[in-house]
Amino acid sequence: MLSLKEDRVDAFRTADETAFRRRARDYFRCQDGPRRSASTAAPERIWRDLEGARGPDGPAASPRGVSLIGLVAIIEEAACHAPRLGHDLLAWRAASEPLGRIEGRLCLIGRLAGTAAHVIETGTRAARERGAFASSLMGCREIQESLAGLVAGAELLRLGTCRVCRLLDRGERARAEAESALLHGRAVVLARDVRAVALSLLGERWAEANLPADDRPSGSERKKR
Repeated sequence: MLSLKEDRVDAFRTADETAFRRRARDYFRCQDGPRRSASTAAPERIWRDLEGARGPDGPAASPRGVSLIGLVAIIEEAACHAPRLGHDLLAWRAASEPLGRIEGRLCLIGRLAGTAAHVIETGTRAARERGAFASSLMGCREIQESLAGLVAGAELLRLGTCRVCRLLDRGERARAEAESALLHGRAVVLARDVRAVALSLLGERWAEANLPADDRPSGSERKKR
């Protein structure tokens, strides 16, 4: 099945980083229900819940106690759960404590990767219901290929983000700057592909209701690149 649920990138993360990501994923899943919804929760509360505890029995952590790779994980998992939630969460975080250029890029890339994962899962389900995986006709093959392209694109972004975080950990900021700029360019292309697939499989109404409209580089970012 086309999905990013089986996280192959975990092979490149530490055990603590993997555990933190899974806690974030579980947090958003647990918010679903008639009385609790992460989609309507205040961003401040979500950040406090996720940044304020290292584990069920661990000590509380300050808002600065979460690593960059942890921040990216929170935003990515939020967007995977609901793309607009990922957008709102990142906007609140950036406003409350401005991010550096590299850090901001990586968080945006995480949001786009999470959005892609959401569209992959929802779009695959819609495609299966339409019989797109039960036929080798040209139209069905195009649908399969477009979804596979999103899987590959999102996986490359997530691997690249992990690598840039490692470069920053080693103090190689100049190299991290260059690689994050390249990743950002790929993320912009992926965002366009995600919207195109969503429009094709889920329709304009779904795309407008679920996808943020600003998944494109700002004028200042284009100049920097």
